[in-house]
Amino acid sequence: MTPLRLEAPAKLNLSLAVVGRRPDGYHLLVSDLVLLELADRLLLMPGCSGLRVEAPPGEELPLGPEQNLAWRGLVAGLDGEPELACLTLEKLIPAAAGLGGGSADAAAAWRLGRHFRGADEHATSDELVALAGIGADVPFFASCLPAARVTGVGEEVAPMPLPQDGDHVVLVHPPFGLSTAAVFAELRPPDMTGTKAPEPGRNDLLAPARRLRPELDDLFQAVAAAGAVPRLTGSGPTVFARTDDPERSAAVAASLRNAGLRVTETRLRREAASIEPV
Repeated sequence: MTPLRLEAPAKLNLSLAVVGRRPDGYHLLVSDLVLLELADRLLLMPGCSGLRVEAPPGEELPLGPEQNLAWRGLVAGLDGEPELACLTLEKLIPAAAGLGGGSADAAAAWRLGRHFRGADEHATSDELVALAGIGADVPFFASCLPAARVTGVGEEVAPMPLPQDGDHVVLVHPPFGLSTAAVFAELRPPDMTGTKAPEPGRNDLLAPARRLRPELDDLFQAVAAAGAVPRLTGSGPTVFARTDDPERSAAVAASLRNAGLRVTETRLRREAASIEPV
């Protein structure tokens, strides 16, 4: 078999509404998601078995097969534990950042596993439900859509047009992470959209994230002072701003860096990544 590589793009939540809660405790969402050029990189090699993770210094990642989402995605894609396949994961997306890095890795590894055994890479509705058990964003990434509206607990994915504005994106990375579970645990009824129509650009998780990390207010003020409109992606803590103009995007990023903040400049992705032989 030929070694295979695939990028696992990050995502942005352009909006995120919490519209209810199931009896089992899972929250029901309506969220508009887009892919970014920022991506992790995966390589599936034949002839051995195991997981290798390459990450920046200080990045805390689960390395055990049971905890690592990429490995769980690979097992699901292969329909069993790999015996002659070794997965290498190069992490470029910050963890616990609201950018979907772990779910993106799981979906990419699932696609690699399917391709490796000659199965169709396109997920059925039943497979999307199963993939949601790994992570709520995994079905979106596995659907290979550059933009989609995601509902339910993440398993319902419908294509939507890519935004025609705001192609250039500035990401601001705080020096702390936020647990998705902790943010949802902090969610209160007044924070939720509920039965109201979702508002464009609104994120119902912003209020609980701010209560857990009041420092987010400083980041929002810094982005606004740099001349952009700050938003929170997912459960945070990454704050983002979108612009049409690459020069304006570069100026916003430079201003934030001068303020001592860690920044990534990226763009919306126009299509999903493709598997490539090495």
